[in-house]
Amino acid sequence: MHKKRSLVGLLTLRTYIIRRLIVVIPTLLLISIAIFSIIHLAPGDPAQTIGGRHTPSREVAEQIRKRYGLDQPIPVQYLIWLSKVLRGDLGYSFLSNAPVLDMISVKILPTVELMLVAEVVSVVIAVVLGVIAAVKHYSIADATASLVALVGYSIPNFWIALISILFFSAWLGWFPFTGYSSVGIVFPTPFHAFLDHLSYLVLPSSVLVLGWTAYLFRMVRSSMLEVMRQDYILTARAKGLRERVVVYKHALRNALLPIITYEAYSIGFLLSGAAVIEHIFAWPGLGRFMVIIAERRDYPTLMGLSMIIAIMVLVANLCADIAYAIADPRISYD
Repeated sequence: MHKKRSLVGLLTLRTYIIRRLIVVIPTLLLISIAIFSIIHLAPGDPAQTIGGRHTPSREVAEQIRKRYGLDQPIPVQYLIWLSKVLRGDLGYSFLSNAPVLDMISVKILPTVELMLVAEVVSVVIAVVLGVIAAVKHYSIADATASLVALVGYSIPNFWIALISILFFSAWLGWFPFTGYSSVGIVFPTPFHAFLDHLSYLVLPSSVLVLGWTAYLFRMVRSSMLEVMRQDYILTARAKGLRERVVVYKHALRNALLPIITYEAYSIGFLLSGAAVIEHIFAWPGLGRFMVIIAERRDYPTLMGLSMIIAIMVLVANLCADIAYAIADPRISYD
């Protein structure tokens, strides 16, 4: 009987995943229309961008528009672009004439590394401090953690980045503040190369961790306080269960359900924050790359990068929905 219920649960979960994947398709289509429309409605002439520093003549500009299909109506341009995207072709950069997909694939790994480190460290610190603050409500530990979280949540991350560069790099000289790794140095072992790269990762990831931990801490603390007041927590204590079991097995599991959902939705916010941090620390990721191509009006690269980010956010939301449904059996797949 137990095996039969497990099989039914797996089949139901598979049906739910298929339904969610079907919903993703029209969502991506609408996102592609929005991205294409917004970028093409922005002021500026792509032909002038392709022409370089010197303003091309009218004849040269017309030749550029014809070569890149910019002389076609906007709906036709969109359909041509969409057909290429569906084949995995994001086009070529106006500025470097390199494949957009190749350019993005080089930049995506540093951003994923930076965001992954920030996410994991932030969640661990926020959960630990949030549980302590909720269990020891109105204590010195709760007041101190809440005050630090309020400060970290209120201060803009770009200001923290600049102060960290001034203090830890310029004054103390502990960490480098720009780049991904040392250039022109041959390390004796891969471990030394890893330590060198880690020294470049500390400051930008710490800035993201500080702001994101502050926000997650407030969520974990409030969610834990709400769960700790529920009747089933009182029942668990009345049964004589140890406080550690009540807190970590019963309360924390239910308190983390909203965090699971929000972690997926946070990817867009982390990317926007990472764009600023990557630009300040010259981190060679998607955020800094997007700022550069937006300034230079490289439309194909900007559209391709926007689609990649949209896909990342949708996949993360899908994973969060599935994880939420698995974590809480009370949720109906319908």
